[in-house]
Amino acid sequence: MSASPGDRDRARRRRSLALLVPALLLGFAVASQWQAQSRRPSLAARYQVPLAEAAADLQREQEELKTQVVTLRAKLDLIQAQGASVGGQAAALQSEIDRLKRAAGLTPRAGGGVSVTLDDARLPAGTPIRTLEAAIVHSQDITDVLNAAWKAGAEAISVNGERITAASACVGAVIQINGTLLSPPFVMSVLGPRDQLYAALSDAGELGDLKRRRDAFGLGCTIERAECLRLPAYSGPLNTRFARIKD
Repeated sequence: MSASPGDRDRARRRRSLALLVPALLLGFAVASQWQAQSRRPSLAARYQVPLAEAAADLQREQEELKTQVVTLRAKLDLIQAQGASVGGQAAALQSEIDRLKRAAGLTPRAGGGVSVTLDDARLPAGTPIRTLEAAIVHSQDITDVLNAAWKAGAEAISVNGERITAASACVGAVIQINGTLLSPPFVMSVLGPRDQLYAALSDAGELGDLKRRRDAFGLGCTIERAECLRLPAYSGPLNTRFARIKD
Protein backbone atom coordinates (compact mmCIF):
# COMPACT_ATOMS: atom_id res chain seq x y z
CA MET A 1 0.00 0.00 0.00
CA SER A 2 1.47 3.37 -1.04
CA ALA A 3 1.93 6.15 1.50
CA SER A 4 -0.44 9.06 1.48
CA PRO A 5 0.76 12.55 0.49
CA GLY A 6 0.62 13.61 4.15
CA ASP A 7 2.88 10.73 5.22
CA ARG A 8 5.37 11.57 2.48
CA ASP A 9 5.48 15.24 3.60
CA ARG A 10 6.10 14.25 7.19
CA ALA A 11 8.93 11.91 6.15
CA ARG A 12 10.57 14.67 4.10
CA ARG A 13 10.36 17.05 7.05
CA ARG A 14 12.00 14.48 9.35
CA ARG A 15 14.86 13.98 6.87
CA SER A 16 15.31 17.75 6.55
CA LEU A 17 15.43 18.16 10.34
CA ALA A 18 17.93 15.30 10.58
CA LEU A 19 20.30 17.21 8.27
CA LEU A 20 19.55 20.66 9.67
CA VAL A 21 20.35 19.93 13.33
CA PRO A 22 23.98 18.72 12.71
CA ALA A 23 24.53 21.65 10.36
CA LEU A 24 23.37 24.09 13.04
CA LEU A 25 25.58 22.44 15.65
CA LEU A 26 28.58 22.60 13.31
CA GLY A 27 27.85 26.26 12.63
CA PHE A 28 27.71 27.04 16.35
CA ALA A 29 31.02 25.21 16.92
CA VAL A 30 32.79 27.07 14.11
CA ALA A 31 31.43 30.42 15.29
CA SER A 32 32.51 29.76 18.88
CA GLN A 33 36.02 28.75 17.81
CA TRP A 34 36.39 31.83 15.62
CA GLN A 35 35.18 34.07 18.43
CA ALA A 36 37.64 32.48 20.88
CA GLN A 37 40.51 32.90 18.40
CA SER A 38 39.62 36.52 17.76
CA ARG A 39 39.67 37.23 21.51
CA ARG A 40 43.08 35.63 22.14
CA PRO A 41 45.35 38.47 20.99
CA SER A 42 43.43 41.04 23.00
CA LEU A 43 43.41 38.79 26.06
CA ALA A 44 47.13 38.09 25.68
CA ALA A 45 47.86 41.79 25.32
CA ARG A 46 45.60 42.55 28.29
CA TYR A 47 47.67 40.29 30.57
CA GLN A 48 51.12 40.85 29.04
CA VAL A 49 51.07 44.63 29.45
CA PRO A 50 50.36 44.59 33.23
CA LEU A 51 53.00 41.88 33.75
CA ALA A 52 55.63 43.89 31.88
CA GLU A 53 54.71 47.02 33.83
CA ALA A 54 54.83 45.11 37.12
CA ALA A 55 58.29 43.73 36.28
CA ALA A 56 59.55 47.22 35.41
CA ASP A 57 58.09 48.64 38.65
CA LEU A 58 59.75 45.90 40.71
CA GLN A 59 63.09 46.54 39.00
CA ARG A 60 62.84 50.27 39.73
CA GLU A 61 61.89 49.58 43.35
CA GLN A 62 64.86 47.27 43.73
CA GLU A 63 67.24 49.87 42.33
CA GLU A 64 65.88 52.41 44.82
CA LEU A 65 66.34 49.96 47.69
CA LYS A 66 69.90 49.22 46.61
CA THR A 67 70.61 52.95 46.55
CA GLN A 68 69.25 53.22 50.10
CA VAL A 69 71.48 50.32 51.18
CA VAL A 70 74.56 52.08 49.79
CA THR A 71 73.58 55.33 51.54
CA LEU A 72 72.99 53.61 54.89
CA ARG A 73 76.29 51.74 54.65
CA ALA A 74 78.07 55.04 53.98
CA LYS A 75 76.46 56.53 57.11
CA LEU A 76 77.49 53.48 59.10
CA ASP A 77 81.07 53.84 57.85
CA LEU A 78 81.07 57.48 59.02
CA ILE A 79 79.82 56.53 62.48
CA GLN A 80 82.43 53.78 62.77
CA ALA A 81 85.19 56.15 61.64
CA GLN A 82 84.15 58.70 64.28
CA GLY A 83 84.22 56.01 66.93
CA ALA A 84 87.66 54.83 65.80
CA SER A 85 89.07 58.38 66.00
CA VAL A 86 89.31 58.12 69.79
CA GLY A 87 92.11 55.58 69.29
CA GLY A 88 92.95 52.55 71.38
CA GLN A 89 90.90 49.38 71.00
CA ALA A 90 88.24 51.15 68.87
CA ALA A 91 90.86 52.10 66.27
CA ALA A 92 92.21 48.54 66.15
CA LEU A 93 88.70 47.16 65.76
CA GLN A 94 87.94 49.62 62.96
CA SER A 95 91.10 48.57 61.14
CA GLU A 96 89.94 44.94 61.26
CA ILE A 97 86.47 45.93 60.07
CA ASP A 98 87.97 47.78 57.11
CA ARG A 99 90.07 44.75 56.19
CA LEU A 100 87.07 42.44 56.31
CA LYS A 101 84.92 44.83 54.31
CA ARG A 102 87.57 45.03 51.63
CA ALA A 103 87.75 41.23 51.46
CA ALA A 104 83.95 40.97 51.32
CA GLY A 105 83.65 43.44 48.43
CA LEU A 106 81.96 46.16 50.47
CA THR A 107 84.42 48.87 49.43
CA PRO A 108 85.10 50.28 45.93
CA ARG A 109 88.31 49.18 44.26
CA ALA A 110 90.47 50.60 41.48
CA GLY A 111 93.58 49.45 39.65
CA GLY A 112 94.88 47.45 36.72
CA GLY A 113 93.70 44.11 35.40
CA VAL A 114 91.81 42.81 32.39
CA SER A 115 88.45 43.47 30.79
CA VAL A 116 86.46 40.55 29.37
CA THR A 117 83.47 41.32 27.13
CA LEU A 118 80.86 38.74 26.11
CA ASP A 119 78.17 39.60 23.56
CA ASP A 120 75.51 37.84 21.52
CA ALA A 121 76.32 37.16 17.88
CA ARG A 122 74.47 39.17 15.23
CA LEU A 123 72.79 36.49 13.14
CA PRO A 124 70.21 36.90 10.34
CA ALA A 125 66.53 36.05 10.72
CA GLY A 126 65.75 32.44 10.01
CA THR A 127 68.89 31.12 11.71
CA PRO A 128 68.24 27.63 13.18
CA ILE A 129 67.36 27.56 16.87
CA ARG A 130 70.37 25.45 17.84
CA THR A 131 72.71 27.91 16.15
CA LEU A 132 71.03 30.81 17.94
CA GLU A 133 71.41 29.06 21.29
CA ALA A 134 75.11 28.54 20.67
CA ALA A 135 75.60 32.15 19.54
CA ILE A 136 74.18 33.91 22.61
CA VAL A 137 75.62 34.43 26.08
CA HIS A 138 74.27 32.20 28.85
CA SER A 139 74.63 32.61 32.60
CA GLN A 140 76.99 29.62 32.65
CA ASP A 141 79.34 31.46 30.27
CA ILE A 142 79.65 34.36 32.72
CA THR A 143 80.16 31.93 35.59
CA ASP A 144 82.93 30.18 33.62
CA VAL A 145 84.76 33.49 33.12
CA LEU A 146 84.38 34.41 36.80
CA ASN A 147 85.72 31.05 37.95
CA ALA A 148 88.66 31.22 35.53
CA ALA A 149 89.47 34.76 36.68
CA TRP A 150 89.41 33.86 40.38
CA LYS A 151 91.61 30.87 39.66
CA ALA A 152 94.07 33.11 37.79
CA GLY A 153 94.49 35.47 40.75
CA ALA A 154 91.69 38.04 40.45
CA GLU A 155 91.34 40.30 43.47
CA ALA A 156 87.94 41.80 42.63
CA ILE A 157 85.43 41.51 39.77
CA SER A 158 82.36 43.39 38.57
CA VAL A 159 79.93 42.66 35.74
CA ASN A 160 78.18 45.62 34.12
CA GLY A 161 78.70 47.60 37.31
CA GLU A 162 77.55 44.82 39.67
CA ARG A 163 80.26 43.77 42.13
CA ILE A 164 80.78 40.03 42.41
CA THR A 165 81.10 38.64 45.95
CA ALA A 166 80.42 35.38 47.75
CA ALA A 167 76.79 36.56 48.07
CA SER A 168 76.37 37.09 44.31
CA ALA A 169 74.55 34.73 41.98
CA CYS A 170 74.36 34.62 38.20
CA VAL A 171 71.10 32.98 37.13
CA GLY A 172 68.45 32.91 34.46
CA ALA A 173 68.00 32.88 30.72
CA VAL A 174 67.65 36.64 31.06
CA ILE A 175 70.83 37.09 33.07
CA GLN A 176 70.43 38.41 36.59
CA ILE A 177 73.25 39.28 38.99
CA ASN A 178 72.68 40.54 42.54
CA GLY A 179 68.98 40.74 41.70
CA THR A 180 69.58 43.12 38.78
CA LEU A 181 68.57 42.16 35.24
CA LEU A 182 71.46 42.65 32.83
CA SER A 183 71.59 42.73 29.05
CA PRO A 184 74.49 42.18 26.64
CA PRO A 185 77.20 43.11 26.15
CA PHE A 186 78.46 41.81 29.49
CA VAL A 187 81.64 43.63 30.50
CA MET A 188 83.61 41.93 33.27
CA SER A 189 86.19 44.14 34.98
CA VAL A 190 88.76 41.89 36.61
CA LEU A 191 91.13 43.60 39.04
CA GLY A 192 94.47 41.92 39.71
CA PRO A 193 97.87 41.11 38.20
CA ARG A 194 97.27 42.27 34.63
CA ASP A 195 99.74 40.16 32.66
CA GLN A 196 99.06 37.05 34.71
CA LEU A 197 95.29 37.36 34.25
CA TYR A 198 95.60 38.09 30.54
CA ALA A 199 97.88 35.11 29.94
CA ALA A 200 95.63 32.75 31.90
CA LEU A 201 92.34 33.81 30.26
CA SER A 202 93.88 33.93 26.77
CA ASP A 203 95.35 30.44 27.11
CA ALA A 204 93.90 28.01 24.58
CA GLY A 205 93.10 25.53 27.35
CA GLU A 206 90.92 28.02 29.25
CA LEU A 207 87.33 28.96 28.35
CA GLY A 208 87.41 26.45 25.52
CA ASP A 209 83.65 26.32 24.89
CA LEU A 210 83.34 30.11 24.70
CA LYS A 211 86.25 30.41 22.29
CA ARG A 212 84.94 27.56 20.12
CA ARG A 213 81.53 29.24 19.81
CA ARG A 214 83.24 32.57 19.11
CA ASP A 215 85.10 31.04 16.17
CA ALA A 216 82.17 28.94 14.89
CA PHE A 217 79.15 31.18 15.44
CA GLY A 218 80.47 34.72 15.97
CA LEU A 219 79.77 34.89 19.71
CA GLY A 220 81.46 38.01 21.08
CA CYS A 221 84.36 37.15 23.40
CA THR A 222 87.23 39.61 23.83
CA ILE A 223 89.95 39.78 26.49
CA GLU A 224 91.94 42.99 26.89
CA ARG A 225 94.47 44.38 29.33
CA ALA A 226 93.22 47.37 31.31
CA GLU A 227 95.33 49.93 33.16
CA CYS A 228 92.64 51.60 35.25
CA LEU A 229 89.53 49.73 36.30
CA ARG A 230 86.98 51.11 38.75
CA LEU A 231 84.82 48.62 40.59
CA PRO A 232 81.90 49.71 42.81
CA ALA A 233 81.19 48.28 46.23
CA TYR A 234 78.70 45.43 46.50
CA SER A 235 75.23 46.91 46.96
CA GLY A 236 73.18 43.75 47.47
CA PRO A 237 71.91 42.20 50.71
CA LEU A 238 74.21 40.34 53.09
CA ASN A 239 72.65 37.06 54.14
CA THR A 240 74.61 36.25 57.30
CA ARG A 241 73.90 32.71 58.45
CA PHE A 242 76.17 32.56 61.46
CA ALA A 243 78.79 34.60 63.27
CA ARG A 244 81.80 33.69 65.37
CA ILE A 245 83.45 35.86 68.00
CA LYS A 246 87.17 36.05 67.33
CA ASP A 247 89.36 35.54 70.39
